[in-house]
Amino acid sequence: MTLTRSTVLQHAVPAVFAGWFVASVLGQHPDRSYDRVRRLDRTGTGVLIPNWRFFAPNPAVEDQHFLYRLASADLTEHTEWREVFTSAPRQLTHAFWFPGRRTEKAVFDVAAALVNGPEKTAKGATAAAAARDLICDFVRYRLTPEPGYPLFQVLLVRYAGYDHSEDPKYDMVFDYRPVAGDGATAARLRGAA
Repeated sequence: MTLTRSTVLQHAVPAVFAGWFVASVLGQHPDRSYDRVRRLDRTGTGVLIPNWRFFAPNPAVEDQHFLYRLASADLTEHTEWREVFTSAPRQLTHAFWFPGRRTEKAVFDVAAALVNGPEKTAKGATAAAAARDLICDFVRYRLTPEPGYPLFQVLLVRYAGYDHSEDPKYDMVFDYRPVAGDGATAARLRGAA
């Protein structure tokens, strides 16, 4: 039997695809020790051996919302809690074009970072403080000021969205901040909007 170029290709191409398939399947295993298979992907992007575990094992089952209330200078009077940002109802066109999703995703990511307790290290404490400052500036930019209420407070709430049988979880209450801030981050937000 002589090996010709076509017979080598007939056997090599399916073998390469079979190996690629096996590496991709092993890369999805819930046990993180199989992550070393992904090191075979020399691109460093995860394109050749992807990680499709982003829905598992714990998919997002709760909505995260930031609420705010205004307070008087002596903290004796407060307004009701108000939602800062509401998610847009999904439409068919959002499957193709939905730039507003970036804001929703950013709010979700910052809330997740705060809830997962990064304060265990000095670097994590700095990151948590920066995340709280970012959220306060985000709220300051969007809140509606009222006379006699120079302060505001932020509350992070998680709830099951459409499932009203579960009670909301109140994760974090921020310290009071002045409604009239330095405006540096607010100016950057306006410029990006």
